[in-house]
Amino acid sequence: MPLIDASTYRHPWFAPTAHLQTVLPNVTRRRLRVRYDRERFELPDGDFIDVDWERAATAERNGRCCIALHGLEGHSGAPYIKSLARAFGEAGYTVGALNLRGCSGEPNRLNHFYHSGETEGLAFIVETLARRFEAIYLVGFSLGGNAALKYLGEDSSRVPDAVRGAVAFSVPCHLASAADCLAEPRNRFYMKRFIRMLCAKLEQKSNRYPKYVYEPGCCAMQSFHEFDEVYTAPLNGFDNAQHYWTESSCIRYLDRIDRPALLINARNDPFLSSACFPIEIAQVSDRFFLEMPRSGGHCGFPGARSRDGCWHERRALSFFGRF
Repeated sequence: MPLIDASTYRHPWFAPTAHLQTVLPNVTRRRLRVRYDRERFELPDGDFIDVDWERAATAERNGRCCIALHGLEGHSGAPYIKSLARAFGEAGYTVGALNLRGCSGEPNRLNHFYHSGETEGLAFIVETLARRFEAIYLVGFSLGGNAALKYLGEDSSRVPDAVRGAVAFSVPCHLASAADCLAEPRNRFYMKRFIRMLCAKLEQKSNRYPKYVYEPGCCAMQSFHEFDEVYTAPLNGFDNAQHYWTESSCIRYLDRIDRPALLINARNDPFLSSACFPIEIAQVSDRFFLEMPRSGGHCGFPGARSRDGCWHERRALSFFGRF
């Protein structure tokens, strides 16, 4: 059955806690150097998405492409994306690090912006790349993983045959309960950081496009209950935060996925609730796989990095190699 209970991941002795496993890799992998070539995709709605292609990749000779999707307030330069780009490039894939709307260093043009359930931009890029590559694989982290899994399941008829599978790490499959987790005192450090970064992005956008006027008091917010209610939901066409969370959570779409997809959520992930471990769906599916290592933190999985990459990158390569 696609429920993988015996994960091979083991955290190193010097990172025994979930918070260390979350933070440490973002420090140690920051030194990785990856050279990118940027390509801008003009979207049908008048917006744009920038994709950074890893230069060293050689997969145009064999037609394999990996599209990497970052998490909340990430981008192609995030340590976990650079590490993945290097590992997949070494394995012979052409790697495209997709910067979600407004995350490439330049504010996007429209009033709405990227969010957990926004898949229209991803769908357009995948359809475009399906004309270039024989095989496309998606790898998403956190918010990007939610978007990738939702994309595969919400309307499988629009997913090109070239898309062979996906692997997603540390995904808040159930956004409402994940927002509750992040509102807990133990996660105050992460919450403050996310709010600060999101508010700075809104301010930068309003400075560039004066026609976009946002509500004051953003930086005083303490949780996604506030931020998503005031900003994410109304700016992206949702009635309120609850409506946004319900419609955008990939857990609603997992049972419709019709090609191999692996979700790896660590049991000690401080961002995830019990509802973010869709065991029952994996047990009855022949395409959706769920792996739950005992440790790993959020988008962390620290450990020695070999030529083939870190544990989670080798795991993704192994999964794709099966299909």
